[in-house]
Amino acid sequence: MDHSDNAITAVRTKNAADVSARLDRLPVMVPHIIWISILTANLMLEYYDNALFAYIVPAIKENTGLSLGQIGLVSSAFFVGMIVGGLGGGRLSDRLGRRRVLVWATVLYSCGALATALAPNFELMLVARVITGIGVQAAISALLVYIAEMFPSKTRGRFVSIVTSAFVIVSPVVALLALVMIPHGGPDTWRHLFAVGGVAGLLIAPVVRIFMPESVRWYAARGQSDKGEEIVENLEARALRRGGLSEPEAVPEAGADLTLRQLFANKRVIRTISIVASGYFGATLGLYLFQNWALYALVDGFKYTESDAYGIQLIWNVVYVVTPLFALLAMDRIERKTMILAASVITAVPLVVFGISTDNGVVIVSGGIAGVVTGLIVTAYYAYIPETIPTEARGLGSGIIISIGRVGGAVSGVLGAAIYGGWGRGGLMVIAAASYVVFSIAVLLYGPRTTNRPLEGVAAEELSAAQ
Repeated sequence: MDHSDNAITAVRTKNAADVSARLDRLPVMVPHIIWISILTANLMLEYYDNALFAYIVPAIKENTGLSLGQIGLVSSAFFVGMIVGGLGGGRLSDRLGRRRVLVWATVLYSCGALATALAPNFELMLVARVITGIGVQAAISALLVYIAEMFPSKTRGRFVSIVTSAFVIVSPVVALLALVMIPHGGPDTWRHLFAVGGVAGLLIAPVVRIFMPESVRWYAARGQSDKGEEIVENLEARALRRGGLSEPEAVPEAGADLTLRQLFANKRVIRTISIVASGYFGATLGLYLFQNWALYALVDGFKYTESDAYGIQLIWNVVYVVTPLFALLAMDRIERKTMILAASVITAVPLVVFGISTDNGVVIVSGGIAGVVTGLIVTAYYAYIPETIPTEARGLGSGIIISIGRVGGAVSGVLGAAIYGGWGRGGLMVIAAASYVVFSIAVLLYGPRTTNRPLEGVAAEELSAAQ
């Protein structure tokens, strides 16, 4: 590279840092509210599909003639698709843009949901669930990266808290559908519910395309800072109508205009991805060991009827509504990695109590508390993961981390069955609690600090530490 190339690279890097700093100083405005509303609606649809499947397994088994083993494979197929979607969608979002991948991943998810509703046999349902999983995870990965890159650094955590309210809204809705519609509807009611999610996704995809701009930081990383600057100028003009703007904070430049290959050859980047991925794997494994087996434990261990067990889960889902409120208060006040470990330690207590208690009231209360705190951990990771990776590799790096986490969900079924069969409910919940705590320790010790920090500053610190 000659001197002129070095000069061009230096100017490009500085322009990218300047545009990003101007974006970070903006106050929260109407465009931010519109974007987060669309993203929340999008996440609601994607979570709706996953949550719905867990409730309608008995209806599918009864009305399709699938064996329990085939349903297990269909359930696992969704997670396989999510792993593929995290990797493929993340890579594509680095190459094609965050918004474009979000749009087309939503379309893909919707087609998968409609195919699930129409699937006449096991083979086609298996393919449909893989396609749905690919679309869901590709969309979620692009969505989280978009929040990290387009919302002011001092409010990123709060906006992630808002978007994860999708879980709070959808969980009781799906629980109510399971209680009201599945038992009293016809044999195809479960198909209709999948179709509703698919059609809604096809409606929201063009809304994303029309009302959400491409990521400013992605434009800068692709050498198109002029397009990003145009977006920032429009936002600044809107902000200035409300009053003055502070001067942009000085942002450390991340250094050379590194390619994706160079970033993944950087030992510090690889170490960060490995550490955060291991922590997210542990959290996901613990989450699904609890969520996927709690209902079974209520029926098998406490001899509740299925109807009563569904009622208890509905109570937990209603209590879960406080999770985003706690997250809004804590996310931008506590360092992310500190919050991850603290919440993991806290959630271990109700998980263990749920596992070993014999009192019905204590079991119900401890399950509800565990649901709230595990939700805080998911929110913290959703904010933290994209913040830890440099812009040029943020899509793929986040996709790798999330995909590794999904492996925890994929193995939770087989592993949970083995643990429950050998050690019972108590052993299962102790393992779930340990999974949270043990894997989060390395995140606290070795993960980067990100709360209220410019993404460029986090990247510069990580890259300089590797030199």
